[in-house]
Amino acid sequence: MPVVPPSAVTDAWHELNDAEGENLSDLAARFRREQPVLAGYLQAVEEAVSSRDDRGLIFFYGLWAWLAFRKCGGADHEVTEDRIEAAWERNEREMELLGAGSQRQWHHEARALTREYRQMALLGAITESVMDPDLLDNPRTDDFSGIILLHVKTAIDSLDG
Repeated sequence: MPVVPPSAVTDAWHELNDAEGENLSDLAARFRREQPVLAGYLQAVEEAVSSRDDRGLIFFYGLWAWLAFRKCGGADHEVTEDRIEAAWERNEREMELLGAGSQRQWHHEARALTREYRQMALLGAITESVMDPDLLDNPRTDDFSGIILLHVKTAIDSLDG
């Protein structure tokens, strides 16, 4: 599976944001056809954790991740429930590790995790968008941001294999 380069992340972002109505619906439908289990996972998670005002964000970020992978020749395998579950469990263990230590240990562990992470360009761009959606000086730091990132990272890891 290829490492998604920043250019693919940016191209996918522009394609999604430039798409209007029917074109965006076509992209979402293609995602659902090519990755039905992953699309279903993202939609189910969203319905379970989101208020009506926040609906669409988790699916949108998952769609962005999938499209970025597609732009560099990835995501050509169908994501399975087992793959999602394995990625979720790894991410949960990482979060437990980060939460168990002191602040100093947290910084060290977080640096190690991001230094070794293959899809950092994609995860970094999504994190920036989630935390600062309007690119203003007041970043979003609520619990829902963390939930979005945990589930979208699970989607990225599932796509990455």
